[in-house]
Amino acid sequence: MKWDMRGQLPKKVQMLELLPRDGLQHASKVIPIETKLWFIDQFIQAGYTAFEVTNFAHPRFMPQHRDAEEILKRVSELDSVKKNGVHLKCYGMTRRAFERAAQCAQDGYPPHSVAFTISTEDLHGRRNSGRTREEYLKEIPEFVRIARENGFEIDMAMACVYGSPCAGPVPIENTIELMERGLDLGIRRFTPCDTTGESNPLRAYEYMATLVDRFAKYDDEIKFRVAHFHDARGMALTNYVASILGGARVLETSLGQCGGQPAFVVDGVPGVGTGPLYTNSDIVGNAATEDVLVMLDEMGIDVGVDIDRVLQLGRVLEWVLEQSLRPYCTKSGRPIKQPVEWCIPERDLAYIPPYGPPEVYWADPSRYKPASASFIAKEFEGRELRWDPWEDKVKGVEEG
Repeated sequence: MKWDMRGQLPKKVQMLELLPRDGLQHASKVIPIETKLWFIDQFIQAGYTAFEVTNFAHPRFMPQHRDAEEILKRVSELDSVKKNGVHLKCYGMTRRAFERAAQCAQDGYPPHSVAFTISTEDLHGRRNSGRTREEYLKEIPEFVRIARENGFEIDMAMACVYGSPCAGPVPIENTIELMERGLDLGIRRFTPCDTTGESNPLRAYEYMATLVDRFAKYDDEIKFRVAHFHDARGMALTNYVASILGGARVLETSLGQCGGQPAFVVDGVPGVGTGPLYTNSDIVGNAATEDVLVMLDEMGIDVGVDIDRVLQLGRVLEWVLEQSLRPYCTKSGRPIKQPVEWCIPERDLAYIPPYGPPEVYWADPSRYKPASASFIAKEFEGRELRWDPWEDKVKGVEEG
């Protein structure tokens, strides 16, 4: 039997960058607004058309986003945002948060969508939002009204859909129930989230395939084919592949594998966010944008993004956060596609990696100089050499 995985993959997916909102909420220091603007503008120049921008939560609980109104206004004014029709997604967990978003809309810089997070089980809901599902569902009609009256969409983000750090596995029926109740309330955007990295590839595939079976008939009017995975156990990359095979078409990731539960200590002040960790590890970040992009590109899926530029942004982010981050591809770069000079000579000391810590990342596409046929022949002079499978790739390479 011949298996054709490529035939089951889409030709293209849409990427949504989480760094400005989810990615930074776990940071232990407040990031300047100029830095957030710089990264957003750089991402747009790299081809991105959708972002999480900020969170309208109370600054006491989310000091990282105490600049919510200002960042939304200044992002809306970026020429790159205006020119490229970028979708600006924000978050709000309360009526007051939605009212703040509404005021932004009335002041001329509206978000395109505002999401709230409702947990699929109540133990996590109490820690994350302070509400059970039934308590939260009573508030949502007011969110919908505010959004409708002020011209932005509402997004139901569902937490812990695959499993909860407080309760273990969560049945998919819990997600389906929330989506159906959301549809009844007029919600047309849904984001199922692997909030703390509980999923695995089998569950990711079966879950998305089940949602597609159930809700694909609404594809023309709702958005739900979203893959959002956190990488607590090294399974996020495979979870994305499995979810895509199941029908996901929008992938949410964060540069630097950043994000997770809002930080408890920010700028040295304890007691913020949702309290001390409710996960069993501090490895709670979203899947790394850098690694997901490279993986999908290697699989022949168009991501619509300048990947080399994003890898450079990943290295800049390490300097901003003053720490070594976990993504692989900021360190190792992308796989080469043809013979290159630096990896052929045995005596080239220019490519001994730096000794750390701190790690100094040295993968740089500009160093990957294509090797010519004469360069290779000289290196193997007097030895038997087979030129397959790369002979055609070196024929057109000119000398130095």
